[in-house]
Amino acid sequence: MLVAVVGAGIMGASLALHFAGNEMTVLLFDGAAAGSGATGSSFACLNFFAGATSGYMQFSSEALDYHVELARQIGLVDTIRATGTLRWSTDSIQNKKLLQAGSMAEGLGRTVEYLSRNDALNLEPNLSIVGCPEVILRAPQEGWLDSVHFTKRTIDAAVATGLAHRVREKCTRIEPLKQGVVVWTNRTCYLVDAVVLASGVGINSLLDDLACEPLVDELRDVLTLIQYFGPPIEHVVFANHIHFRANGPSSLIVGNAYDPVGLRDSDVAVKAVRENVSLVRGELKDPSVGESITAQKGTRPVPKDGYPIVGRLPGQERIFIAVTPSGVTLAPYIPLLLTTEIANETSCEALGAFRPERFNPPIGNSPPRLQ
Repeated sequence: MLVAVVGAGIMGASLALHFAGNEMTVLLFDGAAAGSGATGSSFACLNFFAGATSGYMQFSSEALDYHVELARQIGLVDTIRATGTLRWSTDSIQNKKLLQAGSMAEGLGRTVEYLSRNDALNLEPNLSIVGCPEVILRAPQEGWLDSVHFTKRTIDAAVATGLAHRVREKCTRIEPLKQGVVVWTNRTCYLVDAVVLASGVGINSLLDDLACEPLVDELRDVLTLIQYFGPPIEHVVFANHIHFRANGPSSLIVGNAYDPVGLRDSDVAVKAVRENVSLVRGELKDPSVGESITAQKGTRPVPKDGYPIVGRLPGQERIFIAVTPSGVTLAPYIPLLLTTEIANETSCEALGAFRPERFNPPIGNSPPRLQ
């Protein structure tokens, strides 16, 4: 079976590896450099804590475990920094939600530590932790990923099997046929048995050709890279409305809540970056922040309801989709499940709540919901 994967981000790379692992030949299409899209502009936190429901948190928890397992199998442990996360909020409502999430995580068997301010300062001596939050949550099994490095080396591992092939061409159109699918690129076309669309925000234009409504929103955010020469910051820190982590030995990477409209304006983006720098300085005892500050604009594919979309497109026997706002955490777990489905022509229960038809379900049918 010959399968085309459109998009060479972390999701596409993982799909290529897992298809090859199922002894299927795969063509990986992308006209840009591997991991240069949403993968390269991601904050790249590996976490299960963001789950709004226990079902989604459980799925993310399983994905995090598999990430570590696969990294060991293919020699990529060095790309994972399982240094833990620290989370707190001085807003009473947000603090309550944080505690509820902690309780949910414990119910799923994850380790959650409830720290005082002094406890947290013992772990991270260079934090100031302004505002004296009531409690600080630590998830020791979370961390961050060198996502671009992971993506490139995953593609290398897939290609090394002899079954995966990198095609450096941009997919422009998908044409379903009775006996296969034609993948049109900016150079030529390819006849394959099946296609998986994993190109993030680029999926919408391909869906349009298939007379399918757009399934993802293109949301913009800004990452800020700051020179940092102070004592090492080991944890990924989520402090109120700012989050930051180490980005190598001499810089920090900072993210904030994205603004899908305002960040299109360069002046607004510059203001957001300055606010980010100011907030991070306030959270550090010894800022030791250099003058070099870089703003990196990025886009994030976010499905209409905020959950992954995985599975066969309605009405299309040979065309599948794999897109999620939490790509760094959920890939390669989603590819593990989806490629097994396609290879064995089965249905995976764990993916049941993420099917594309939930946006336009057949009459009389209701898609399963995450509990």
